[in-house]
Amino acid sequence: MTGTRTGTELTARRSLLFVPAGDERLLARAHRRGADGLILDLEDAVPASGKEAARLALPGHLDRLAAEGQYLVVRTGADRADWEQDLRAAVRPGLRAVMLPKAERPEQLAAMAAFLRVRERECGLPDGSVGLIALIESPAALFALPALAGADRVGALAFGSEDFSLALGVAPTPSVLTEPCRWIALAASAAGIASFALPLSLAVLDRPDALADAARQARELGVTGALCVHPAQVAAVHTAWAPDEARTAWARRVTTAWDAAGAGGPAPGALRVDGQMVDAPVLRRARALLAEAAAAAPTGTIRPTGPTGPTGPTDHGGDR
Repeated sequence: MTGTRTGTELTARRSLLFVPAGDERLLARAHRRGADGLILDLEDAVPASGKEAARLALPGHLDRLAAEGQYLVVRTGADRADWEQDLRAAVRPGLRAVMLPKAERPEQLAAMAAFLRVRERECGLPDGSVGLIALIESPAALFALPALAGADRVGALAFGSEDFSLALGVAPTPSVLTEPCRWIALAASAAGIASFALPLSLAVLDRPDALADAARQARELGVTGALCVHPAQVAAVHTAWAPDEARTAWARRVTTAWDAAGAGGPAPGALRVDGQMVDAPVLRRARALLAEAAAAAPTGTIRPTGPTGPTGPTDHGGDR
């Protein structure tokens, strides 16, 4: 990979909530929804007849939401003619990343990165200010994941379950979506970037247990967060990625035993804790868990979650 790498702070985001970029009502309260980031959606959530008006209003929304301390992403159109117009409206102080839908080839991302560099210069922003999120929405994209994850400016891979299933010609069931989530998690981890994916249709709003189970499974696969299309999904996602108290307690026992065994002498090569062998890799995992728990502690960096119940059929973001 060459060029500027940005957006690595996305690994700290558990949730990114879609908000239609043309809906003044939803945008007015988007900052109160408790998500770790907002995706102002100029793609499927805005009809063709409303795109120009949405682009004209976008700078004002970005400025206001940035002043509220929000992490802001804009999802553009997939075609270059669309995303160039979208980026002319979107690139400004406060924009942290751009999501490119239908990402299948690194050349697509390279073209957008080059255009972003020009827009940053025109807007007086430092080079590399705006990161990229590659939205994986087709089987073809799975076979290009390493190249997409390693492309210039890419800070995350995200999974569009509905469009992926449509391209495959099947329903978006967990049996279909689990393997792509695994591939995305592996490619993102290998590149040192974030991943947002769930082995469940994001259209599911009335099955909170199914969403919670899917979020926990995604975390166990190594996924770092999830996209949300409705505020009701945010709390379940945050719960799934919250530090588990039992695992945190285990990590404390491991590190305490290791430190005690090495006190006043050389570090142990291995020891036994809770009937399991602990060696250096296990110790590193325990320390990582403790660091994760410390980072999620209530220090003001984790915002409270918003309402957990649906507020109406239109109170959500764009297509998945």
